[in-house]
Amino acid sequence: MQFQEFQARRHFGSLDGLRCLSILAVIWHHTGGRAFPDSVLLQRGGYGVTLFFVISGFLITTLLLREKRRTGDIDMKNFIARRTLRIFPLYYTVLLVYTLLVLVLEHSSPEGQGFLSNLKYYATYTSNWFVPLTDGRVIFYFAWSLATEEQFYLVWPWVEKFFRSALAVPLMALIIAASIYGDVLAFAAVGMGVLLAHLLDSPRGHALAWSLLRWRWAAPLLMLALFGVIAWPSAGGVTPPAVMTLLVGAIVIREDHWLRPLLTQRTVVKIGQVSYGMYLMHMLAYNVVKKTLLTLGGGAFDHWALEFGLTAMVAFGAAFLSYRYYESVFLRMKHRYTS
Repeated sequence: MQFQEFQARRHFGSLDGLRCLSILAVIWHHTGGRAFPDSVLLQRGGYGVTLFFVISGFLITTLLLREKRRTGDIDMKNFIARRTLRIFPLYYTVLLVYTLLVLVLEHSSPEGQGFLSNLKYYATYTSNWFVPLTDGRVIFYFAWSLATEEQFYLVWPWVEKFFRSALAVPLMALIIAASIYGDVLAFAAVGMGVLLAHLLDSPRGHALAWSLLRWRWAAPLLMLALFGVIAWPSAGGVTPPAVMTLLVGAIVIREDHWLRPLLTQRTVVKIGQVSYGMYLMHMLAYNVVKKTLLTLGGGAFDHWALEFGLTAMVAFGAAFLSYRYYESVFLRMKHRYTS
């Protein structure tokens, strides 16, 4: 794909497929991973969140850079409005559901009291700083990743608005280094996606990436490398998100890569399109499935395959209905804020 063709492409067909793999990995992490304690790879479904971070950093920055190239500026009012319409309605609706459930079912439990105490952090997207993720049960704990994303949306677009790439790229490199030093790898993963977007946004950078990733087999090779890195017992730090960044680069730089049949399969794409809703509702779905199976099994039913499969289906069903009949109401308003 030549640079001009890449710039003209408005939709990267395989990214929804990667989102599908990400959300299924997260659901697996909570439902099936415990059944394979001796497998490092099957214990690390949480890396699905890291892949979400890389994709988000790449996509948001690509949109910002293209707007700036097209109009000479970035309309922050429009950007914030679009992000608000996409994220806030479902997030605060699910948070309200959690609050009502806690008040009705767990208002006197330590976990319920902890949730109510943390509610101000969940409501302000600051839980990644103020809600410790202990080994115990923390209700709505997964909001830490959404808080990380929201902070990225609030801060980084201003950098792209006021600084050229010659300054924005070194600044992000410093942020990544600081994140690694401070063991805040979520910001490093988002930052790697940002750097990929900048690389592909310039003719010289695109040419360099093309020379490295132009092969149709690059995407499946990098996918295998990612599995290998995650499965390596001592692997960690920035290595997995770095390989994820290369994987994202390989699937966006040419559309006819060898993973395309999988990543653009209809069901896979549908799951990817509603992955945000699935992420918000997957723990609700898991609890419903787990309690139902325990009831049907007389209180002793435990089967990882059923828990994973049913949780994924319930979460998908809820997210699909939400996307079609609720979120779509707000998404249709986004056209008012296009630059």
